[in-house]
Amino acid sequence: PGEHGMLKLSKKVDYGLILLSRMRQHPEAASARDMAGRYKLPAHMVANILKQLATAGILVSTRGAQGGYELARDASQISLADIVNALEGPIHLVDCVSEELTCRFSAQCPTHEPIQNVHRRFQAFMAAYKLDEIVGARHPAPFQFQLR
Repeated sequence: PGEHGMLKLSKKVDYGLILLSRMRQHPEAASARDMAGRYKLPAHMVANILKQLATAGILVSTRGAQGGYELARDASQISLADIVNALEGPIHLVDCVSEELTCRFSAQCPTHEPIQNVHRRFQAFMAAYKLDEIVGARHPAPFQFQLR
């Protein structure tokens, strides 16, 4: 096992969560430059992250002297899956869970169906976990995995 484990959020998603938590706690519009300076993050990366989140409909941007970025909808309506998909694309735990079925052994594989089930449950967890839970506005509801 690696030092950091197998499955982890990327730096881009981590920074995105930091920026989104700021917007959740301070709803007034903020510029990419201001947020990069506040959190000492690379300005070009912050600008790229905010642009991707706006393209995905998670943020809205306003141009001008008083412009900046703000949440497009309430934090209770933004899931971890929305954020990860906007910044990194869909998560696939293994190749055979993608739409393209890239594994040549899937027809004979004894773990194909169980892994598909784990993947569906993981996706459901990501979709159920909302930004307001991540930034502590409310306590997360217990999530129960039922592997079948």
